[in-house]
Amino acid sequence: MYQRLNELEKSKYKLKSDILEKKRDLLHIKTNQNPLALERLFELSEALQLTEDADWISSSMAMKAVRLNKEFLKLFDFKGDTKAYINKEEFNRLHEEFVRIKFEQNNI
Repeated sequence: MYQRLNELEKSKYKLKSDILEKKRDLLHIKTNQNPLALERLFELSEALQLTEDADWISSSMAMKAVRLNKEFLKLFDFKGDTKAYINKEEFNRLHEEFVRIKFEQNNI
C-alpha cells in the first residue's frame, strides 16, 4: 500500500512538472519576458507546490527538488527517517521571492 502511494505521489509530481514545463515554454513563446526570471519563477513554483500545506515530504521528493537547485537544500530538514521536514522560514522567503518575480514579470 505504501509503495503504491509513493508511486502515485511520484506520478503526480511528474505530471505537475510536465504541465509547468509546457506553461513555461508557452510563456517564452508568447512574451518577451526575461527568460532567466521565468526560469527562476518556474523553479520556485515547483518547489513551493511540492511543499505547500505540508509539514514534511518524502526525502526522495525533497532530493528531486534539491537536484533542480542546490539552494532548495535550505528548504528541507532531513531527519533519520524517510521524511524531509519543511523549513517554514525558508518556504516563506522563497514564496515572497516568487510573488516578487511574478509581479515584476506581469508588469512587463
